[in-house]
Amino acid sequence: MKKILLFSMLLIVAACSHVDLSLTDQTKIYTDAPVRKSALQVSVHPRGKQYTPLTAYFHPFVIQQENSDHAALSASFSQIFFNVWTEERLFSTMELASGYGYQGLSSALETARRRGADLLVIGKVPYFYDGTTLDDSAVTLQVDVYAAGSGDLLWTMLQSARIEQKNPDDYIYFVHETRMSDSPFNMMIRSIAKDMAIPLKAWLPDPNANYRYASTPDEVKNGLMPGSAQGAQGEDLPSEQSPATGTAVRPDAGQAAPGAKSETADDGTPRPEVTGLDLNIQFDFDKATVKPESNAVLDALGETLASPGYAGRKIMVGGHTDAAGSVQYNLTLSRKRAEAVKAYLVNKWHVDPNRIEAVGFGKSRPLTSGATPEDQQRNRRVEIRLAD
Repeated sequence: MKKILLFSMLLIVAACSHVDLSLTDQTKIYTDAPVRKSALQVSVHPRGKQYTPLTAYFHPFVIQQENSDHAALSASFSQIFFNVWTEERLFSTMELASGYGYQGLSSALETARRRGADLLVIGKVPYFYDGTTLDDSAVTLQVDVYAAGSGDLLWTMLQSARIEQKNPDDYIYFVHETRMSDSPFNMMIRSIAKDMAIPLKAWLPDPNANYRYASTPDEVKNGLMPGSAQGAQGEDLPSEQSPATGTAVRPDAGQAAPGAKSETADDGTPRPEVTGLDLNIQFDFDKATVKPESNAVLDALGETLASPGYAGRKIMVGGHTDAAGSVQYNLTLSRKRAEAVKAYLVNKWHVDPNRIEAVGFGKSRPLTSGATPEDQQRNRRVEIRLAD
């Protein structure tokens, strides 16, 4: 009976492990040591939901433990964490600062503003221990996210992770050994970064949202009617780039966005849902002036926004470009195109400029591959997002 139980245990353990069979010695079964984490602590977070995509500037991690190679560890930890949040596509544009040289929060915020970011992300490492493959390894991370414009603290998250060294278990017929990772910090920091991305994803707009494409005045009016079908249209956007710079700073980046009814807030009231459209607004190549043939589409948008049913609704106007040119150039051009649409709505339809937020996405979110002139024109679009 004991042999049956041991054989069953052998099969169960071997199913998720590496087995080193031997005819003369004990069979060895190796299991990779898992990452064990504390519960994620979120002590500061914004209320409501952010409805406009944001850009983020990542300051190198601040190693607070003494007697450590700050520069090398900071670069390594920062890059691992940054890579995960890039994979998760949390922000429309992300930039990781090079080097170390933390000069305090004020200096970091000023750099983020100068780089054109909405958010400043600072990671802190109050404790770490590198046991390599011989001992336990552990790390504790705290990540603070600030609104670059105002300096307000929006998020504070804290979590610890450990990979434990265990002695071999001798079951007579086989030996079970726990195999330590040769890159424990990569495993632990990646796992923590994925956990911290979860609450941010719930707060930020979905990067895969693919709005209805409107080319005529009727399509604009029908697409923005209350209760019209919005959101994903069955086709995900291509993966976003991670260019080196962000768009212009928006001082209200940390404010909760109002909106239509979707989720439920802590007090039981409905939370916002964004209505959006991709508009076929014609621009000449390398220009930010709206072509006259697009006036009818913008007039339909302006008429809708000026109607009583849309009084007070905030509007995000997002400019997009084709793939020609550098990342920074296209970010600037797309912002100018969004500003041109805003100016049209303000000047002709008297929409309150304080209701309209113009942002630029550059070439980071194409709708098509851009292989033909028609595809390139489709990518040179203007995105409209509305909230109650």
